[in-house]
Amino acid sequence: MKKQHYALALVAIMGITACSKMSNFNDTQKNDPSTTAVTATALVHPAAALALPTPPNNKIAYYAFDATPTGSPVVNLPLTNFANAANEVVLFEGTAWEMADSVHYGSSSAYILTVNPHYHSYHSIIADVRTLQARGVKVLMNVDDATSWNTTTPFTTWNGTGLTYTQFAAFVKACVIDSLHFDGIALDVEHLGSTPANTNYTNLIKAFGSYFGPLSANSTTTVYTAAIYDGAQAGFAIGQSTSVAKYLNFVEDQGYFENNTTRFNRWATHIGDSKTMIGVSKQYNSLSNATTAAAFEPTGGTKAGIMVFAGNVDSSYTNTIFRAVR
Repeated sequence: MKKQHYALALVAIMGITACSKMSNFNDTQKNDPSTTAVTATALVHPAAALALPTPPNNKIAYYAFDATPTGSPVVNLPLTNFANAANEVVLFEGTAWEMADSVHYGSSSAYILTVNPHYHSYHSIIADVRTLQARGVKVLMNVDDATSWNTTTPFTTWNGTGLTYTQFAAFVKACVIDSLHFDGIALDVEHLGSTPANTNYTNLIKAFGSYFGPLSANSTTTVYTAAIYDGAQAGFAIGQSTSVAKYLNFVEDQGYFENNTTRFNRWATHIGDSKTMIGVSKQYNSLSNATTAAAFEPTGGTKAGIMVFAGNVDSSYTNTIFRAVR
């Protein structure tokens, strides 16, 4: 995938305070209801959570706010109808803390509010998220990894306070679940490049698992995944380690330009078929190649599903791939 620098302005009507209070998040505050209270009263609360998809039926579509459509005809579609065959959608670009607390993390020149014709306010994005959730679609927030994840302070707040891995995980939960009411997170694991993940990094991955995914208190309602590939060494600490991968629902291989079987087996051999899926992208994968990947099942096993990155580049391409899953 790719790294962007974002800024997201919060619409005044939202009145979100939850993550603005996270700047001094610690163990005492974590148990203080005032730090995690949902105050986004201007938005409709998501519908009652439906059951999570099961392998091989995880059909994940990434919505890249800055995608350039290339379909025929060329149509720039909103979240609500770019991937009608998907049951999980990842918002790619922006950060959860910008959305939940733009006073401290956002800007009036928000990237995702200037590159997409459908979204010029935070409220409009959330409104479409609620529409997806009402249909039973799980909506996840992309979270980029960073070199700081290899340190004891993986995140620094707007006022310069360094958070430990437990504090940062709780901060992300407060933003994603308590304030935004999204259904999980999708890590984009590529920003350390050739530097391997160390214990600080894997401690954070596990800490996220306290709030998201199969081992969390929200195991029946949240999805926790990570997009990894062999070009970023940190991915091996997740995709080839059962002790780490157990915290995630599954991993998604984002080495679109590599052999599909090879990249599936790179992780599935270690963490299991049902914990592994590959991703495809119109930029790298022909429709034939992608639908073959969607229909593929490992011998004697079941894959997790299929992922389409920047599914809003071509809605027909994206939906055809999801319909090929069997």
